[in-house]
Amino acid sequence: MTEKTHANQGLPEFHLHGPDHDMSRRSVVRRARFVSLVVIAILAIGFVLVLMERHGDAKALDARVTEETKLHVTVVRPNTRGVNSKLTLPSTVMGQNEAQVYARTPGYVKQWTKDIGQPVKAGEVLAILDTPEINQQVAEATANFNLAKTAFDRWSEMRRDDAVSQQELDEKTGAYRQTQAALQRLRDQQAFGRVLAPFDGIVTKRNVNIGDLVNAGNSGGPQALFSVAQVNKLHMYVFVPQDQAALVQVGDDVSIIRKEAPGKPLPGKVLRTAGAIDTSSRTLQVEIEVPNQDHGLMPGAYVEVAMSIKSDARMTVPNNTLLFSGAGAQVAVVGADNKVALQTVTLGTDFGLRVEIKNGLRPTDNLIINPPDSLTSGRVVTIQKTETAKAGPEKGGNDKGGNDKGGNDKGGADKGTANGDDKSGAPGANQDGAGKGTPDAAGKTAPNGAAKTATPPPADAS
Repeated sequence: MTEKTHANQGLPEFHLHGPDHDMSRRSVVRRARFVSLVVIAILAIGFVLVLMERHGDAKALDARVTEETKLHVTVVRPNTRGVNSKLTLPSTVMGQNEAQVYARTPGYVKQWTKDIGQPVKAGEVLAILDTPEINQQVAEATANFNLAKTAFDRWSEMRRDDAVSQQELDEKTGAYRQTQAALQRLRDQQAFGRVLAPFDGIVTKRNVNIGDLVNAGNSGGPQALFSVAQVNKLHMYVFVPQDQAALVQVGDDVSIIRKEAPGKPLPGKVLRTAGAIDTSSRTLQVEIEVPNQDHGLMPGAYVEVAMSIKSDARMTVPNNTLLFSGAGAQVAVVGADNKVALQTVTLGTDFGLRVEIKNGLRPTDNLIINPPDSLTSGRVVTIQKTETAKAGPEKGGNDKGGNDKGGNDKGGADKGTANGDDKSGAPGANQDGAGKGTPDAAGKTAPNGAAKTATPPPADAS
């Protein structure tokens, strides 16, 4: 190799001039420019792609945020067809007539003739008492009576002969009648030694044995000798709360539910009512009559009386549509523009799952079921489905004792919060006795079993 080649080391000689050297330099520049343009184009395309991806992600994020911040609600309209509800109250079965039989004279039990469970007729002897004290008093009174009668007869004859004055005869007559009354009183008391059944029935208790000392009356130490009850026809008392007392009528049919046979209720009727509210308990006393020819019910048994309350309530709503705040009871009404308006209402009778609304609503209002406590007026919501109001029988919370109604707070069931974390909307409550629903295309289930509608209910024309 020459010294020239070693000096350039095979590189183009740009500092040299000439046609050959100029062509080589232009080729290198073109290549460098092309490579730069390609790199810039690649970077530009990548930058555009990144911007487009970020813009798409931002739009998707905004759409998701918007969707998650929507409040999905279930609405229902007020029921204007009245409510037939069941009011269940506790009671104790009693015989049509029940009596505690006491002794009317002191003595010893000489004999008892009827035991528990045995039937008796009115006037039949239950026990015989030995009454030695009364027997002695009767003997003394008999002697006094005989003496007074003899004196009266003697003075009467002497008065006919005008041997004695009328005053003396009147004194003997008075003494005679006094001893006669005393003797009759003691004989009547002696007759009480035979303890008799007061009416037809069965003996439900026997508290005496032969030789027992019994005292007269039912105060202090004396106890009942027997208990007798009529069981062919029974009755019981229930105490209806004041707000439902006006709905109970004489002659209404009731069902008697026994714990030992809950699936076999017995029929009964409302026999009479007290006609006034008890001021101590604010309840109405109601008497129920139950035929018992087969002796299926026993006096003293605990039962529950289910009464059908036929309400004339003009408008009722599910109790889980109510909100309670400092302003009182409110409902969340969805308007035609899907905006919420919190409306104050006046409550009437509580039927358990439904509550009567006396004022503050229209039949065409759409009420949110399970509204969250954070809901405010003016908020835009999305109607997920519409419930259909039903007027079927409602089972009230058991009212044990007549004062505790239903056991439910008027706020209804626990309210589910349908917010951004709950995409399925507010949970449908079990309304109007609805059973299992039918899932729709979105996998949601309408509590009343009806298919969900995607369109909101018609707006109120007024």
